[in-house]
Amino acid sequence: MYKRFLLSILTVLFASEVWASDVAPRVNSSTPQCADFLQKLGKKPAALIFLGCKPAMDAQIHTLLASYKTKGSEAAQIERYLILHTRMQPLHRVCCIWENRNSPAHGKGSGQLVSQTEFNYRISMGTTENLISQRKDWAKIDWFYVSVELALESP
Repeated sequence: MYKRFLLSILTVLFASEVWASDVAPRVNSSTPQCADFLQKLGKKPAALIFLGCKPAMDAQIHTLLASYKTKGSEAAQIERYLILHTRMQPLHRVCCIWENRNSPAHGKGSGQLVSQTEFNYRISMGTTENLISQRKDWAKIDWFYVSVELALESP
């Protein structure tokens, strides 16, 4: 009876390990880790402040998401830099925020940085809700935010 109980426990443990490995993201020594990605790539403008990095999901794909902010007075400079280096689309006013336009008519809004891994970094920029509707008034917006997302899986 002891052998049957032990065999049952081992079977349950093995089955749960197999199930967990199917739903958990694949992590090994070559899997990228959260970091200040722009600093790591040598592409971080001085006016960007690193806020942190955390695991996230984009649809059903595991990602790492690094977040940054910059003052409104520096936003145009950061936008130009990202347009030049990542091919990000310019920010547009949509409702009550500034964001990358991401529609079929205007093309993909986010930019991209090529990495040494098989995946690339996706870059986007925007604001929280505000009343500023003219670019010339961006300095009145406290913070603009930049997201750098690294997919850990292919779609």
